[in-house]
Order: sequence, then C-alpha cells, then structure tokens
Amino acid sequence: MKIAIAATSPETVAQVDERGARAPYYLFFDTETGMSEVLSNPVAEGERSAGPQAAAFLISKGTDKVVAGDFGPRFSAGLENAGIVYEQKTGPISEILLELKK
Repeated sequence: MKIAIAATSPETVAQVDERGARAPYYLFFDTETGMSEVLSNPVAEGERSAGPQAAAFLISKGTDKVVAGDFGPRFSAGLENAGIVYEQKTGPISEILLELKK
C-alpha cells in the first residue's frame, strides 16, 4: 500500500500538516517495500482548486491512502472518486509511520 502523508517539511521529524490539499510536502511510504520519498506539493501555492488538483497529483503517484490533519470537501471528494482512503491524523510524522508499520 502506498501512503501519502501531508507534511509541514521534508523531514520525518516534521508534523502532519493540517492543510491536506495545500500541504507543502507529501511523504510517500510504501508499506510493502519500505521505500519512502518526499515530494513537494505542486499545488500548495495555487490560487484555487487545490483540492481537486492535489487529489489528481496523489492519484498520479499511485497513492492508496492519504493522511492529513484536515480534508476539504473537494479534496475528499476527489480522493473518494478515485477509491483512495483518507484519514485525519495530527502529530509527528515519525509516530504516524510507526503506527502504519504495525
């Protein structure tokens, strides 16, 4: 399963970002391979339609699940339409990764 976590910075010591669609970074973690990567969110600074554009970005990366502090209605709808599970969580990404590895 490929999981994207909205992040405040590119380090695993970062916090889960409250702004799901406008988070500056996404940390991608593959539960099957253990591989991870951090990518800048290309729509973080956009003026409008961040929700649908962020959903499209995550879909293009093969994401199965998204974790963020909050999901707007257009972001969550875009994820739901693609069959992507999403979950609201807050706190350090390092703790979220430990939970996901269990």
